[in-house]
Amino acid sequence: MTLKKLACFLLVLALCLPLFSASAEEEADPAAGEKYWFCLACGSAASGNTCAFCGTLRGIWTCFGCGTANLSDSCHFCGMSREDSLHDQAACGEPLRAWPAVRYLADQGQGEALCALAGYYTTGLMVPQDTEAALECYRKACDAGYGPAYLLLGKVYDQGELVEQDEFTAMEYFQKAADLGIAEAVWYVGTMYDEGVVVNRDSAKAMDLYRQAAEAGDVDSWMSIAACYALGKGMERDIPTALEYYEKAAESGSGAACDYLGYLYMTGEDVEQDTEKGLEYYRRAAELGNSRSMMALGHAYMTGQGAESDLAQAMYWYELAALYGRTDALEIMEKLRQ
Repeated sequence: MTLKKLACFLLVLALCLPLFSASAEEEADPAAGEKYWFCLACGSAASGNTCAFCGTLRGIWTCFGCGTANLSDSCHFCGMSREDSLHDQAACGEPLRAWPAVRYLADQGQGEALCALAGYYTTGLMVPQDTEAALECYRKACDAGYGPAYLLLGKVYDQGELVEQDEFTAMEYFQKAADLGIAEAVWYVGTMYDEGVVVNRDSAKAMDLYRQAAEAGDVDSWMSIAACYALGKGMERDIPTALEYYEKAAESGSGAACDYLGYLYMTGEDVEQDTEKGLEYYRRAAELGNSRSMMALGHAYMTGQGAESDLAQAMYWYELAALYGRTDALEIMEKLRQ
């Protein structure tokens, strides 16, 4: 999920909870052994031939491509298959709209949908908040051979938010995901060696893993390589080479790299100060969803740092940062309005 989609997810969370409380009373209970099916209109578990919550007949689905209601396996208007429609719907990034497809596909044992369902259980969106149910969804996704599920479980144990932090278990899951070719997991294993967590610190091995991850498509791994040169981890400190890798990460689409380069050029740290270049990197980072850069742009236009003072532009960037979850942006906007 992108940061923009995540912002939408958080925005609708509070709005969705009443919908769940209304639908839960009407649902069939799969756990009780009751025969059920999942309504493709609202996502409720239903029995009989009609959904008790929304009244939709069993088997009816709406084509995600053209919006036509269908009963057959393909849309009679545009030809899209039901399977393709459900996959597109589940991956649309809009939690309410995706829900019926996610629940249906998860019930079919599809790994990506099971991981998405875990997210609903984690937040309590559309279903009761249930950490154990979320973990079970991740485990089922692993059993289904879905590699990213190992990465997600590794993060769960690494962060210690849903379960007690367990770096050993996290490392096991990261390694399994890395063995399946998940680039981000290779980076996580690299950080374990870089920091000496549950393994002996090995800067050379960490660097090798960072390179593997970067070359496999994890663009932020170029940032880790740059940091090794900038901090002199396992080598002599080399700022010019570090900058080359920060720029490589930025060119590869890393919002974090663009943001950091923006900071360096705005402050003149390790580089010749160039506020115009710094603002350009901040804009690139903001376009990639980096909320810290949005805040920095708001500050630049508010104070006239590197740009002509422009309150309207400042408010624009602070508002965008707020939409990406920055509560401190809301506080600044309130002060600017006074």
